[in-house]
Amino acid sequence: MGDVATSSDPVGALVAQVNRFDAKAPSGYQFVTDLFTAPPSFFGVSVLPVSLALATMALTIYQRRATDAYNQFHDTGSQQAIAAANAGFADPAKFVGDNLTTVTQTLQAFADSLGIPPAQGDSVADTGLSSGTVLLAVGILVAWWWMEPKR
Repeated sequence: MGDVATSSDPVGALVAQVNRFDAKAPSGYQFVTDLFTAPPSFFGVSVLPVSLALATMALTIYQRRATDAYNQFHDTGSQQAIAAANAGFADPAKFVGDNLTTVTQTLQAFADSLGIPPAQGDSVADTGLSSGTVLLAVGILVAWWWMEPKR
């Protein structure tokens, strides 16, 4: 996919994908007027849940992707995604929180298909582990080795 940076923070990745639908997106897909910021994270996990504003914007874009697909293909999968998104508007933060990975990956693929420039910040990891995750794993291994009783 076309993203530049990686993040182990799922909410940060969602923020990056939603922000792709700003003024750089084709007209008709410019949903974001004020860029969202990622909430603080601790060891790659957001310390705050998905905000209502972010969830509503993500769900709006998610629904638009399903509607565009249905208008082109008239398939049941798109119809089911539209129905799920419609139901999700009853509680957008819960819907997006419960389906965070799916929503983020869908927005990423949708933005890529529209030729929207890649996310420049936290984004869905396309290349495997982030450097922070690797450093944390190495640190744990070194600490384990250091504390291991020597024989």
